[in-house]
Amino acid sequence: MACAKGFTDYGTPTPTPTPDPRSAFTQIEAESYDNQSGIQTETCNEGGQNIGYIENGDYAIYNNIDFDSGAAGFQARVASATSGGNIEIRLDSLTGPLVGTCAVAGTGNWQTWADATCSVSGVNGKHDIYLKFTGGGEYLFNLNWFKFTGASVTAGDRVDTKLSY
Repeated sequence: MACAKGFTDYGTPTPTPTPDPRSAFTQIEAESYDNQSGIQTETCNEGGQNIGYIENGDYAIYNNIDFDSGAAGFQARVASATSGGNIEIRLDSLTGPLVGTCAVAGTGNWQTWADATCSVSGVNGKHDIYLKFTGGGEYLFNLNWFKFTGASVTAGDRVDTKLSY
């Protein structure tokens, strides 16, 4: 009856496809987020774009980030004409497990870039990454790109690859 009135049943909607995984260990451009709240993109003097106008509670989401067997560190390219703020690194939701917090210091200008680094723990496999920005009541900082670093191999962890015949 509905079809006779011009309505068509197309069945169950197709789910949105999951994006191809992105390696956590290669530079991820901040403006390549999959979703966000409160931030804007702007031209970056290092080339391309960065995200800016970041305020306390804003966030950016990066879907399907592949950490393989684990990450130990986080590096972000940041700039701030104020006192900076923090980047909370959370897994799979805005209130998901907090795997690291990276402090961002003031650099003296919105386009004077520096690297901010911190340790992360408890992350391996594929996850959606939520970068939640926290700090004072003004604009906090700009973010150009970020990447994760793998766990370092220590002397006690080395694998003997010598073969005996």
